Amino acid sequence: MSIPSLTQNNLHLPPDEGISPAEFAARIATVRAAVEKSGMAALMAFGDCWRGANITYFTEFRPLDGVSDIASALFFLPADDDPTLFVSAQCLAYAQSVTPFSVKDFRDLHSTLSAFAARHSKRAVGLAGAAYVPANLLDRVRTGLAEMMLAPTSLLAEIKAIKSDAEVRLLRKAAALSDAAMEAIRDALATGERFTERELAWLADRAMLAGGADRTAFDSMVQAGVRSAYNLARPTDRFVEPGDLVMTDIGARYRGYVADGGRGFTYGPADAQKMSIVAAAASAVEAGLEAARPDMQAQELNAVIQRALVESGYEAFSSEARGHGTGHGTGMDPEEEAPWIGPGNTTVLRENMVFTLKATITVPEVGGLRTERIVRLTAKGVETLDKFPMVLHW
Repeated sequence: MSIPSLTQNNLHLPPDEGISPAEFAARIATVRAAVEKSGMAALMAFGDCWRGANITYFTEFRPLDGVSDIASALFFLPADDDPTLFVSAQCLAYAQSVTPFSVKDFRDLHSTLSAFAARHSKRAVGLAGAAYVPANLLDRVRTGLAEMMLAPTSLLAEIKAIKSDAEVRLLRKAAALSDAAMEAIRDALATGERFTERELAWLADRAMLAGGADRTAFDSMVQAGVRSAYNLARPTDRFVEPGDLVMTDIGARYRGYVADGGRGFTYGPADAQKMSIVAAAASAVEAGLEAARPDMQAQELNAVIQRALVESGYEAFSSEARGHGTGHGTGMDPEEEAPWIGPGNTTVLRENMVFTLKATITVPEVGGLRTERIVRLTAKGVETLDKFPMVLHW
């Protein structure tokens, strides 16, 4: 494999690009007001190194990967007081250096919550991130709150789902970097050299980092030939061969915001069935792009894409056609809780929500792909944040 040279053109980034201290403060004020209006005494939000949005919505601190409590963080916001961030003792100095409000280590969790519970014993505390919080940490929260009810809430997810202008700018950049990854794969294959799945994934990652990405949004996926029929898989040393259908799922993280983009393509001469799979997935997503409007329910938008997949004849080979859901919120995490574009979800779509629309088709022993586009909902429809074409034959 030949290695293209790194370009330095995009490596010098504006020092002030990102979320301002004023916006972080406004977020806290908005969420506090919503907590008070809900009647809850406080909000407890959990985030970790993989799903950090519930923390990074309020502070630049993001937990680090690890097998101990360094991977976790809790954001505690009383309706009538200032917030506190709880982190591992090993991360305390780092968290304090980037957080303008109180930061304590987990050893202070019990005393802080006990004192709070003594003043608000008859009221509930909402829990954001309830599906992800480790059992031992959840037990410590419940013990500290004593008789107070701890109830899962979607309050924070609904607020996070509507992105500010600053967030949209960062998401556009992340999407552009993800487009650059696909360009790198296309250009490499255009040389006529042979590449493995792993090599193409590496080239995609390298293009994103060279363009200014903090890191990849998740482990990049490139699957070729019969392996492209796996819905999700890691790349291997299998070479991409003429006639293959290739699935990619690749995204960049830029200044705390991420893109989640899927594309598939045929490589070299391909049979009619593989060409049809590419067209069917793209057409389903296009139908969703045309239909999306503010004030429609998420389930209504899902039904448009799901129906297109069923009518394409690939229902048996598409998880989205069978009701898995055809999109999800994205922002600080590749997949955020809201809006989930799926069956039965009555969430009303609002202007400036950012989410993906997707269609996956996987035919065993033939191949498959996921076509996924990132969009911002506007007053008149959608703005596509990623620009790379969806129908690809290389």
